[in-house]
Amino acid sequence: MQTLQNCERCGKLYKSNGFSRLCPPCWEYDEFDFHKIKEYLSSHPGAKIFEVSSALRISVGKIKRYLRESRLEIIERENHFLFCDCCGKSIRSGKYCDDCYRNTQRTVSVMYTGRQRTRRSTMVSFRSV
Repeated sequence: MQTLQNCERCGKLYKSNGFSRLCPPCWEYDEFDFHKIKEYLSSHPGAKIFEVSSALRISVGKIKRYLRESRLEIIERENHFLFCDCCGKSIRSGKYCDDCYRNTQRTVSVMYTGRQRTRRSTMVSFRSV
């Protein structure tokens, strides 16, 4: 379903397909930056975030967003750059550490299973007398 939405980058109104927060031209520009980072990392393995940012003139915030989207990953096990949104533990990519991610999955699974049981118990057979 397409809805009208403002682009997060330029503010222009565009038809959103629900997958991107950017209008098509800004999305292409964003993808171009991402591929520049990937190319840089392939020729400079182990490069630090601030090194990549200054070499490519791409903001640290944008690189952090790619990390949060799990499109990039920090090599070091312990870092002081990216933290779990739930418990604050140091993570390498995404928004949650493995433990919090598993707990969330478990909670959703229990909620879904409980909902299925409720639905089954309300679906009883009957006949006319």
